[in-house]
Amino acid sequence: MPDNKKFDPELLASIWKNLTTAVILVDKDFTLVYVNDSASELLGLSPKRMLNQPFDSLFNYHSVDLKRIAHYSLIDGVDCHQHRADVVFVDSRHAKLAISARRVKLDDAFYILFECRQTDDEIRHDQASNQMHQYQAARNLIRGLAHEIKNPLGGIRGAAQLLQYEVDQQERDQCAELIIEQADRLRELVDKLLGPNQLLKKTHGNIHQTLESVVKLSTLDSNNNISLEKDYDPSIPDVYIDQGKIQQVVLNIVRNAQQALVDGGVIKLKTRINHQQRRPGKAPKKALLIQISDNGPGIDSSIRETLFYPMITNKEGGSGLGLSIAQTLIDQHNGYIECDSWPGHTEFNIYLPFVD
Repeated sequence: MPDNKKFDPELLASIWKNLTTAVILVDKDFTLVYVNDSASELLGLSPKRMLNQPFDSLFNYHSVDLKRIAHYSLIDGVDCHQHRADVVFVDSRHAKLAISARRVKLDDAFYILFECRQTDDEIRHDQASNQMHQYQAARNLIRGLAHEIKNPLGGIRGAAQLLQYEVDQQERDQCAELIIEQADRLRELVDKLLGPNQLLKKTHGNIHQTLESVVKLSTLDSNNNISLEKDYDPSIPDVYIDQGKIQQVVLNIVRNAQQALVDGGVIKLKTRINHQQRRPGKAPKKALLIQISDNGPGIDSSIRETLFYPMITNKEGGSGLGLSIAQTLIDQHNGYIECDSWPGHTEFNIYLPFVD
């Protein structure tokens, strides 16, 4: 393409016109001043019918938060996103839209640029995928429970049968002890499945002292070929948490990483202050980020989507309860935990609010 065509207005207009993303430009009063062909196809209206019309006239109903967009995008200049806006078009079609709004300045006036994308197919695909993951997780949970319960029940039944015929008091006492021992084992399993039931003992403390305790504990049983690197932000203020519970969470993740790094590798502990983290229902303006990452083989794709479900594990002899308990403990702190993993990298991010 010749250089003199690089910023040709006709070329740029053609690109905007033919974008697959629906583009709508409105003025400060939310009156339409521009739409591209994709917007016309999405809305089922011709450009002539839409131009100079209010945004609301494009729909019989919509849940687009125009007040929020007017405040944050138009006044503050902050991009706004609404991932599942319900809309009913003028021809009565229903759809869910992912909408992004950004302020733009043209000829000394401010406008809002909407980018719209229909997400119905993606949502249906995600729902089907989630249902399948939940089904597989439920099956694994039942199989894991059956395995964990079967052995103690077999011991209890065998001991009870012996009691029927045993006359020697010492043997009867041994059978009774076996029954109590196996019953306690079942109760312990149930308690783990129910999750932590102790009240948190929160105090204001330095998170790095808690992490240093994790480092000391994890190095006691660590492979010599595994190095543990620290990247702490010294400016992080004290945080109001149960130090022991957070130590339990981080230690569990670090030990999982150690078990994954059978041939050696690197585990990194990182702390940062995180601002405006977006998450439905939990979006603290200021949060503590604790990141635990390693350069191991990554988490098996078969369990990645159900990683925090109970009884989900691919480790021989593992209970599959560690991460489920970790999520419960973080949730009790009004924080959340997430995981990203691919071959050669696994990363857990823990977010804890500074103010509870």
